[in-house]
Amino acid sequence: MTLNDLQARLPATGVRGRRLFATCLTMVLGACAPDPEVIQSQALETAGQWFDQAHASQAAEAAPLPTCHAFGLIKFTDASCDDMIEHAAALDPATRRIDSVRLLECFGQGSKEVCGEFAEIWFNTQNADGISVREGMVLKRDNEAFRMYWYRSDTLFTAITARAEREEAGTTSAQMAEKQERLDAVYTQIVERDPGVYTYPPCIDAQVTSAAMLGGLLSQEAVTATALDQRARQCDKALCLALVGKRIAALCQ
Repeated sequence: MTLNDLQARLPATGVRGRRLFATCLTMVLGACAPDPEVIQSQALETAGQWFDQAHASQAAEAAPLPTCHAFGLIKFTDASCDDMIEHAAALDPATRRIDSVRLLECFGQGSKEVCGEFAEIWFNTQNADGISVREGMVLKRDNEAFRMYWYRSDTLFTAITARAEREEAGTTSAQMAEKQERLDAVYTQIVERDPGVYTYPPCIDAQVTSAAMLGGLLSQEAVTATALDQRARQCDKALCLALVGKRIAALCQ
């Protein structure tokens, strides 16, 4: 992506668009004054090159992959460099239009914040189906050279959210499975001591609530067939046993 390409993607009207192109042209001609507009043009050039490499790498296996700033990957772990390349390359490069460019002294919030020289660029692009997609890129300038630090798009944000939800669901399922295993182990010990308890099975994925619980919590040693028979008379459904910490709850459900 050349400076001419970038100029074609700047707003057709407006002082900002004309000034940015003039800065880019000045840079090409060799008059590189260290002013904000020149730094912005450097960021635009680097962004264009990164996008070109991203598309080329997905089109041909032998093409080199664009790089991502290592510190950006450390600070923002919800997306890998491959994630960013894949989602950027999936969009139609011919539709990419620059929406805004600004220089930042710091980027990130809280523990993710890093200060230095940054450029933030936002684009309006389309996917292969012609659906509009918003893209954002942040580049970090070290030793007068920019590197791609952070990239997100509507599609990448959606993928990150879906992945986080799957991981959370997986964690919840694992926790429930672990809790069920503990209950089964305790239940086996109780039944070995008093086989009559076998009449009342362990609960499966049950929520312990005051409405469902019959009487108070029982220590494991206090769980007997006789004690459960008495509580079962108060239940018009099925009585099962749940583990609450190290104690047993008799639930009617």
